[in-house]
Amino acid sequence: MVKTLRLHNTGKLYAAITIALALLLSGIPQTTETMVIDSKLKRRSGLPVLGLNQIISYQNSPNLPVTLNSSTPFRIVHIGDSHIQAGFLTGEVRRLLAHFYCDSAVSMGYVFPYNLAGTNSPGDYTFKSDNNWVFKKILASEEPIKTGLSGIVMESSDTNPSLSVSLKNQKLGNKSFDELTVLIDNSTAAFTVNTEGVDSEIISKDKKHIKLRFRNTVSEATLQFKGEGKLSLSGLILENSASKIVYHAAGLNGADVKSHLQAGELANQLALINPQIVIVSLGTNDAYHPLFNAKTFIAMLDSLIVNMKRAIPQSTILLTTPGDHLVSRKQPNPNLLIAKEAIINTAIKNSCCVWDFHSLMGGEGSIKMWNTMGLTAPDLLHLNAKGYQLQGELLFEALTNNI
Repeated sequence: MVKTLRLHNTGKLYAAITIALALLLSGIPQTTETMVIDSKLKRRSGLPVLGLNQIISYQNSPNLPVTLNSSTPFRIVHIGDSHIQAGFLTGEVRRLLAHFYCDSAVSMGYVFPYNLAGTNSPGDYTFKSDNNWVFKKILASEEPIKTGLSGIVMESSDTNPSLSVSLKNQKLGNKSFDELTVLIDNSTAAFTVNTEGVDSEIISKDKKHIKLRFRNTVSEATLQFKGEGKLSLSGLILENSASKIVYHAAGLNGADVKSHLQAGELANQLALINPQIVIVSLGTNDAYHPLFNAKTFIAMLDSLIVNMKRAIPQSTILLTTPGDHLVSRKQPNPNLLIAKEAIINTAIKNSCCVWDFHSLMGGEGSIKMWNTMGLTAPDLLHLNAKGYQLQGELLFEALTNNI
């Protein structure tokens, strides 16, 4: 029998969630150096009774919970919209997974020069370049463009451009890397890449990527590209070869399901990474659009999942439902429950898994309660850093619990 979630007693639900949030927040220091979800707090909050914080599987033998393998790292890819781009949620999941599995060699995974594109970036890293770059996004594109996980591609026609990346923010884990993959489009050009001041060697390459290995682990690197024509990059992958878990994250402000269908290199990059789990956190912008159409949304989401499963047939695809929010800070979004039901039905149809964050928040209208608890942004559409941190802790728990 398929296991689904149904919410009935809203008053009891709100009370239980409020107690849970209060207890959890009382244990969250600003530095987030300790885990705050434990069995005692959950018993007192009533969350186990509600049975909300769990992943529902419609796949036979999913790659869950997260389990370590001595020979290869456990790889997770998490794609989405602005809730993911900021990196608060995914950074907390990465940190807690590393702590839980005693992984001292924390890998950043996928990174993109959001700061060079003039938009917000996760606090874990930064990029520098003195060259001219043009950035193209999948948003509003009617034709596929050669973007990958992040939905952005950067291009430069400068002669021998360079790009520097530096890891930072020790509070989120002491990250370093000795392997760097350049996600490049060399189908119409032939660029080579060298690292300035650091010994490295190419260990694999094709028209879509160049992978370098460093002699020692580093926290920063400068890449020097040589070639003719236009250089096209869609991100880097930074890995520590000693990592037990690699949690890749890529989001794009304003992204929806339709726009991700225009990411021409998404399937190729997923196949290159070959993750055990792909987490898809989309639907907020779809449901927020005034011309939202349920049938169109279902058809596009189904196409996206089918494309992913074709590229990575052995991976588990985990769909998350959008968090509760208000339209123009005033009224509940009537499309949100429709989108939520569509996501769950798509998971059932395509043998995926679901993490129902909307229900975990408290269902329709619960964004007001989260706002009262100091966990939301002023727009009542996004969470703030502390709210995303809590969401990350809950997702971490769901990923490591038996389903």
